[in-house]
Amino acid sequence: MRVLTWNCRRASARHPLWAHLLTLAPDIALLQEVGALPADVLATYSVRSEHPPTRRGTPQRFTTALLVRGHIGTRLVLRSAIPWVDAQLAHFAPNLLALEVQPDHGQPVVAVSTYSPAWPVTHQAYEGQDVTEVKLPENPEIWVSDLLVPALRSMLSQSSLPWIIAGDFNACETFDRWKGGLRGNARWLGRMADLGLVECLRTRTGRLTPTFRRPGHEAPSCQIDHLFTSSSLAADLCECATGDAREVFEGNLSDHLPIVATFRN
Repeated sequence: MRVLTWNCRRASARHPLWAHLLTLAPDIALLQEVGALPADVLATYSVRSEHPPTRRGTPQRFTTALLVRGHIGTRLVLRSAIPWVDAQLAHFAPNLLALEVQPDHGQPVVAVSTYSPAWPVTHQAYEGQDVTEVKLPENPEIWVSDLLVPALRSMLSQSSLPWIIAGDFNACETFDRWKGGLRGNARWLGRMADLGLVECLRTRTGRLTPTFRRPGHEAPSCQIDHLFTSSSLAADLCECATGDAREVFEGNLSDHLPIVATFRN
């Protein structure tokens, strides 16, 4: 079973990114910032997509999407044990597109296509609330990626299926080395690991592997994209790598590299 995650940088239906995605031939694709899907992708995959909210709360023009060569089943409502977090999980549900899926060539899984935007949760959402289980001590803000942790803490044990949580989390350890000091990114990755989740790219490469090229730079320098799985699924991980940087960047396909993982069926 091949799993791919990729921020598509709002690719339109005519964009060459889609031909490249089809050559990578994932069984499950967890996509972010999808402008529109072309006919050949729609003919190949079952698709579910939703428009995440803007900072003002209106729908974005792009979608968060999940593509499966097979069957898409139940849409999961992510919940935690914290009422104010649940209200925000509902607001950001299109950013955390969670579905039970059955690929034709692979086992059934819960897949969560994740898009944590580069702006934080509004302070009004948690004013006067206890945020100790959510907020990173080193960071002055709460982010959508932070909301995901208490939801997974509550829900991972409720399903007999393995989970895949992948996408653009806007969280990278290199941010902690920027001017101003720690921002809690390493702690956030530790919280995901404490849930029993395995970051597949780091597991296979043994190091931070950049996936995002910042504006004005020639090479990627930040790994803000991640592919996490339950430990049971990670035990069947054969390989995990980014897509070819020259092909992606010189072809102007995206400013993110795809992450592709292969698992034994």
